[in-house]
Amino acid sequence: MTLLKNAFNNDYVRGSRSPLNPKGGSSSSIIELSSSDNSQLSTITMDKETGAPRLVQKPSVVLYLAAASALMGAIGMGTVLGWTGSAFDSMRDENSVPRLLDSDENKEAKTWIGSSMTLGALVGAMISGPMAQLLGRKKALILYSIPFTIGWLVLACANSVALLIVGRVIVGLSAGLLSGTAPSYVVEISIISIRGFLGACFQLCVTIGILLVYLFGAFIHWNVLAGICVIPTLLMAIFMFFMPETPSYLVAQGKKTEAEQSLQALRGAGSDNEQEMAHLEEQAQESQQGQTFNVKSYFHRQHGLPLLLALGLMFFQQFSGINAVMFYASNIFIEAGSSITPKYATIIIGVAQVIATVVGSLLVDRLGRKLLLNISGALHTISTSSLGLYYYYSSNGNDSYGWVPVVSLVIFIIGFSIGYGPIPWLMVAEITPMSSRSVTSAIATAFNWTCAFLITKNFEIMNAALTKHGTFFLFAIFSFLSMVFVIVTLPETKGKSSEEIQSYFVKKSALSNDDGLLKNGNNSSSANGDRVELEKLN
Repeated sequence: MTLLKNAFNNDYVRGSRSPLNPKGGSSSSIIELSSSDNSQLSTITMDKETGAPRLVQKPSVVLYLAAASALMGAIGMGTVLGWTGSAFDSMRDENSVPRLLDSDENKEAKTWIGSSMTLGALVGAMISGPMAQLLGRKKALILYSIPFTIGWLVLACANSVALLIVGRVIVGLSAGLLSGTAPSYVVEISIISIRGFLGACFQLCVTIGILLVYLFGAFIHWNVLAGICVIPTLLMAIFMFFMPETPSYLVAQGKKTEAEQSLQALRGAGSDNEQEMAHLEEQAQESQQGQTFNVKSYFHRQHGLPLLLALGLMFFQQFSGINAVMFYASNIFIEAGSSITPKYATIIIGVAQVIATVVGSLLVDRLGRKLLLNISGALHTISTSSLGLYYYYSSNGNDSYGWVPVVSLVIFIIGFSIGYGPIPWLMVAEITPMSSRSVTSAIATAFNWTCAFLITKNFEIMNAALTKHGTFFLFAIFSFLSMVFVIVTLPETKGKSSEEIQSYFVKKSALSNDDGLLKNGNNSSSANGDRVELEKLN
């Protein structure tokens, strides 16, 4: 006899047979039900692969508020990335007080002001993992607002290039800390049905931050702009104070009561979180019974392969040439003979980024991670190859195709925004086991910022050594290789629980037997409680 246990109060029920579908066959039937207190409306659908019933619960308002609070920090990170794009023009203005850059200022000073941020971010990323593990995700995010505020105030009051570099290092440190923690917080509080969307919103909020800096920077002085950039992370700290810590972290710390309260808030009234709590406790027990996670753990497939894939994603994100393309965007408009000034060209670029990232965020749970990454890689290959061809022919005196770089730039931005912009941050948190997530995220984020520094600092050197067209052809090669990397090595994580994802890395499929996830008649659930199996009672 097969019974549904807690079916109408859990997020996801799965098994090979059920009262709704006793033969285990495929069915497209949909039945809508409400919980006993009518506080939530849920939908049962039949799984196409297993014929099992699925009960998908609407996430609570608190879950969205918690994610939005953490993502305010991503907006702050975007202001860090976009600030120099607006500030340099203001600094060169003859009426600027203080005027820190002359119109003929050497390129070395500009590259250090621009790239010093990535050095700070590298350090921040390296320590973000231990801090998130020691303090918890919530407290760490609140703490990060302090160096953000200090760094922006230093920039607002800077009267020399040296102080500008110091301020950039400090805000970079903050950005590195945040980029290693915020994506993990968002993924850990999410349910499967919206995990991809919320995870992709990290990059969306980064692009919103960049756009806001471009908009304000077009009309206000650079040091006033620095003062305004304090606001997003201060709001993050205030809102996060009222949000719950992630249940998985609380369980790992032995705080069961607090974890139950966190789950209740995140899943909403009428939810039954026994199955999710049971699984989180099981995970914590397994972690405690095993050896303490250390560097040697990376020699095991379960931890080592996710790290290698995370590093690969971050490498191809940066070596797509994103920072080089954005760095040269204004010049592309000028060389194309466009009447659009660099100031407004950056705003157009920012708007295009936001729109494309919104589209990508909506598609990531529909089309999957791998398909969007490959579309992104293909668009990068086409656009950087086109830029390379344009600069090759223009260097030989043929400059009659001024529209080519503008179109290529737009294609590149669209490609990056739907794939390699948001998805690497999401997948690093998805593919990494809970026991090594903080450390792996820190290493991957530090590697990302290292690559960003190499590209940003050495872009002019690359142009001199390889010529401009050679540099973009190099980016095209890396973009093509990124597609090979995704096709050959990367697992699809769309709609999969943490257990199913981890089964890929331990060479053991969680769906290998005929009863779906059911093993020996025992109950188990996914990492986030999004899947609950059928219980067999004889």
